[in-house]
Amino acid sequence: EDILPIPDGTFPPVIEGAEEQLKDITYNRAISIYGNPLPNIVKERLDKELNSIIKNGYAVMYIIAQKLVWKSLEDGYLVGSRGSVGSSFLAYLCGISEVNPLPPHYRCPKCKRVVFTNDVADGFDLPKKQCKCGCKMVSDGHNVPFQTFVGIGRIKPPDIDLNFSGDIQLDIHDFVREIFGEENVYRAGTIGTLG
Repeated sequence: EDILPIPDGTFPPVIEGAEEQLKDITYNRAISIYGNPLPNIVKERLDKELNSIIKNGYAVMYIIAQKLVWKSLEDGYLVGSRGSVGSSFLAYLCGISEVNPLPPHYRCPKCKRVVFTNDVADGFDLPKKQCKCGCKMVSDGHNVPFQTFVGIGRIKPPDIDLNFSGDIQLDIHDFVREIFGEENVYRAGTIGTLG
């Protein structure tokens, strides 16, 4: 008879409480960067992404990536993220990506004052600016829409590509086994272009 070697549908892993963990991590980081209360632009983008990711069951993907990145950083190794994940503000707040996709803005690391501007296309192009409190402001924001990451209807599964140092790749694989159990983990890859 006809059989499906791979069943239809997606079968993401499960981490209990991933949704709450994602909310806590991202809100806490946003507040540490932008102050409390959050500026409207920041809160709207944060809530938009949280609602989309949680509603579609993708919080676990962020939490897995967050755990792996934090483990690597804890061990002293930077992680490279690439691809469309740079358009996710949640990924930035989790430390998965170093790209802040908000519109260009200045932010003060001391008093948390934030100034959004349309003067430039990218925050890196903002001239240096001093805050009213006397601290040097950080130029930030790369103006990347979230839809670049999860599609127009925000339903495309997140594709988070992470590059770990060869020195700790086996440690990261072991950490994944620790999180999900040996029987739930498979290491796939290519060696010299042979799959």
